[in-house]
Parts: sequence; C-alpha cells; structure tokens
Amino acid sequence: MLREMSGWTVTAPKAFAEELVRRGARLGRATHRMTCDLSVRRPPAEWANPALPSPLRFESFDRSIDDLLPAWRAAYAPGHPDHRQEYDDDSVLRDRFGMMVAGAAFGALSSLSCVVCDSGAVVAGLVLNHVPGKIPWGGPFITDLFRHPSYPGTGTALLRRTLTRAAASDLRVVGLVVTDTNPALRVYTRHGFEVFDSPVTVTIP
Repeated sequence: MLREMSGWTVTAPKAFAEELVRRGARLGRATHRMTCDLSVRRPPAEWANPALPSPLRFESFDRSIDDLLPAWRAAYAPGHPDHRQEYDDDSVLRDRFGMMVAGAAFGALSSLSCVVCDSGAVVAGLVLNHVPGKIPWGGPFITDLFRHPSYPGTGTALLRRTLTRAAASDLRVVGLVVTDTNPALRVYTRHGFEVFDSPVTVTIP
C-alpha cells in the first residue's frame, strides 16, 4: 500500500497513522480536535471583561492583516511546534489571514473575534469562524489564537472573554484544533475543552 501512496501526505486517525509510521511513513503533525460544551461548563460572568494591565485593551477584529502579522510571527517563531517555513513569506500569511477573515477558508468570521492592543499595536488575537457542518466537526471554531511572547496572559484573557460571550450569545459549543506538543493544550484543557478526535499527519516516502 505504501508503494502506491509514495509521496502522499496523509491525515488519518491516530491508530492508522501509527501503523503507517511503523511501516516506514514519516510522522508529521499530531493534533487534537477539541470542543468546550458551554451548556455543561458555563464560564464565570466576570470572564466577559478580563482585566488587562494598562495600556492594553480589547479591540474589535477590524484591523488590517498587516497589523496582525508582527504579533502572529512572534507567536509562531522558529522553535514553536506550529512554526512553518512557508510562513516566512509575507504573501503566504496575507493569503492565509485574508481567507480566514473573508470566510473563504473556515466559514463566516464571528463578531466575537477580538484583538488585544498595546497603544494601538496588536499584540494578541483570537479568530472565531462559523465552520460549516454539524457539531463537533462544524459550528463556532477558534481557528487561531496567538499572542506576542512579551505579553503573557493575553491569550488566556482572549479565550475567557470569547467563551463567556459565546455562552451569552447562546452558542452551546466552541471547538478548536491544537498541536499535541503545543503548551496551549494545557490551557484549553483547564478551560473545559475535551478531545474528541486526535488525527495525525504523516508523509509516505
């Protein structure tokens, strides 16, 4: 089977991917698909407006793509498990964000998307899209959550703000995908996200 699939990059259930690796495939990205059931674990009301140290402030997600790139690049710098070499190309990143914001990649952008700014400069951001399809594969989905390393805590503040406001908007479930080795996995677990699928990407030599 591997000879027939030579050169393919395959995303498969964990058990099947592990079998492919045993047969010679190269392990790529291991991820977890997670959901937070807001009807079971309703966020505290005070999370709707988490305190930020001055001069940081929450702002709506209506900034230009170029405003987002510096913080995003810093968040996913070399050494981060989600760093990709192709992201060094500005045009690749602009296309990526452009499709997310326009709804072309993951569905319509939610008004719950938000950024944190320091004196006008974006230092963190959360992108929420309404992914087509039934929950848990579709529905409200955090397609990106990033923060500049110099601003610890802003990612958690964005997550809490979004979950609380999603619950207040009668959204029952919020989903996301996280890389297995990303430290953010622990943050998501603490905030009520649970794994429902763990696909793995492998490359067939």
